[in-house]
Amino acid sequence: MRRIIPSPVISVCAEIASQRETHATLDSLFMYAGAPGEPPGGSKPAKALEWLRITNKDESIKPLDVLGRLIEN
Repeated sequence: MRRIIPSPVISVCAEIASQRETHATLDSLFMYAGAPGEPPGGSKPAKALEWLRITNKDESIKPLDVLGRLIEN
């Protein structure tokens, strides 16, 4: 069963990731985690938030696996 990342979790993770990472390391982290597509534009919080939302919409991946890789460190 495919489960999506809950909205409150998306919000918190996007905020924390944007505070801890630069634009370059944020892109690298999301690519490592298997987030789909190219990095969204905008500020770091907006980028992280949008990328997590895109991850939820992509039926070919498991969003919680991506989330797990994002927060593993």
